[in-house]
Parts: sequence; structure tokens; C-alpha cells
Amino acid sequence: MDLKEALKGRRSIRSYLGKAVPEGLVRQVIEAATLAPSAKNGQQWRFTVLTGIAKKKLTDRFRDELKLLCKKIGEENMGSTFSSCKIMEEAPVVIMVWNAGEMGWETEKHSVAAAIQNMLLKAFSLGLGTLWIGDIFATIKALEQHFNKPWKLMAAVVIGWPAEAPKGSWDGRPRKTVDEVSEFFH
Repeated sequence: MDLKEALKGRRSIRSYLGKAVPEGLVRQVIEAATLAPSAKNGQQWRFTVLTGIAKKKLTDRFRDELKLLCKKIGEENMGSTFSSCKIMEEAPVVIMVWNAGEMGWETEKHSVAAAIQNMLLKAFSLGLGTLWIGDIFATIKALEQHFNKPWKLMAAVVIGWPAEAPKGSWDGRPRKTVDEVSEFFH
């Protein structure tokens, strides 16, 4: 698969088959993440890969924390959080992505984001589906406590075999043109 095909074809997948993803494929996805550019070559990213019981413990904790939050702020203010939790439960692999940056630079966060993008593209090239989940921020403190790591939690990425292709054509997604998003000065 060439780069253009990966860039145009990669989509957020929200429904997965119950089929396990071999660890070797997950390792390839993480290896792609380690090839991302990083602030001062700090390679700030860290990954916690969860399957089976470990994944269930995480999603149970996430759901419990979401229920507590829902009581405080109301269901109408929960957005897509419960849906994201359900997707995490359904997908065979959840990767928690951390920022281990010691300097506290904003660019360390950018480095981790670049690593995540590499993960998504590599997974797509392997026939896997992914979803970058930011809804974990609704209960970030509890999830960080769950793992007891010295790093900052940045995202969850789910990986699995897509149950279906997203609606619409893979390369027909509406995108703004270069002229709509750029300005050039000479």
C-alpha cells in the first residue's frame, strides 16, 4: 500500500469483529509509532497494551467512573463517552498512549500525537481498524491512577478487525481544499 492510499483510506472504525489481533501485528503498529519525529529526539511516547482481563479491568473502571460523572453533570453532558467505552470493550486491543516527556514542553505532546498518527496508518496498512479515543479525558485522573504510571495519559487507541467499512466511500470523505486551509506569501 502506498502512502497516498493509506492517507486517503484510513478511517475511524467504531465496530469490530471478536477476532483476536496477533501480538506480532500490534508490535508492528507500535514499531511504526517509534519512527515518528519527536521533540529533541526525546521519544516521549510510551504504550500500555491491554487485551483480555487487563482490558476488561480498564473498561470496567472507565465505565464506573463515567457513571459517577454522569450523576454529577447529567447524561446530556456526557457526549460520546459511554459510546467510546463500549467501543473499547468491543475492540480486542486497547493501547493506552502516554507522554513520558520530562521537560513539560508542549512539543512533547505533539511528538506523541505524531506517534499515534503513525500507529493509525500502519494498522490500516495491515488491514486493521483503529479509533483514537480522547473521551478518556472525562475521567483522566482515575485512569491514570488505575495504571499508576509516572507519565501523562494522552489517548487510548483501539485496534481490531473492522466489522464493517464506514459509511461512504473510503476516499470520498469531504475535505477542505489546500486553498481553504492555507495561505501562501511570496
